[in-house]
Amino acid sequence: MRQGMSGRGVGVWLGLLCALPLVALAASERPQLSIVAMDQASPPYLIGEGDRFAPQPGLAVELAQRAANACGVELQLLRQPGLRMLQSLKSGSADAALLLSYNEERAQFAVYPLRDGQPDGRQRMSTLRYVLFVRHDSQLVWDGTRLTPPQAVVGSNIGWSVIKDLERYQIRVETALSVGSNFNKLQAGRIDAYAIQDLLAEGYLAAQPQLTVRALPQQLVSKDYFMPFSRQFAARQPQLVQCMWQQVARQRDALLKQRMAVYINH
Repeated sequence: MRQGMSGRGVGVWLGLLCALPLVALAASERPQLSIVAMDQASPPYLIGEGDRFAPQPGLAVELAQRAANACGVELQLLRQPGLRMLQSLKSGSADAALLLSYNEERAQFAVYPLRDGQPDGRQRMSTLRYVLFVRHDSQLVWDGTRLTPPQAVVGSNIGWSVIKDLERYQIRVETALSVGSNFNKLQAGRIDAYAIQDLLAEGYLAAQPQLTVRALPQQLVSKDYFMPFSRQFAARQPQLVQCMWQQVARQRDALLKQRMAVYINH
């Protein structure tokens, strides 16, 4: 008759068996982080349209991935329309968002990196410029503080922070749901100008040669863009939030140097 396993062998076998659930538990305890991004491309920071990213997903996505890896986070990336993205952040169904500028309304439900009560530009993801696009034959003039003629109507996208800037300059604003809608309205003469990020506009217009529009030379406003977190997640994981912001600040400039050419020449 075959002899049974020795006492030592039984002990080793039981030790391995008992360790299996511990390994599974350790893997499951790795922090989960869901980040939502806008569903429209904003080259070179967000690439791809709709609910998917392109194989080269964009500099903001790569920066979030590097920060998550450094902080030991399992990352889930989602794409949503702008208003839904803000609502997801507000409700806590998304933990964070990519590339949102700071304003007081958003600060009511989103946690930004602050210094002395103001958004801390050192921990930004990027700085982006808004400009005014007009038709090629437009006589509209923007001198940095005043629009001529003053009754001109400027289009923007629902939920964009630049609307507050336009209102501060007492500029009449008309909103639409998408970049395409606003450029079509501009081309048709239903608005006099369109306030949009320059890189986003360049990416869109590259595939729309039928649009005869141009950017005014004077920028409208320049903004820092951040990775804000939902208040719910920031309350649960304050150290992880700080880690992500610190890694964004630490890795941002090196990533831009290493990867910008890939997107410019793509």
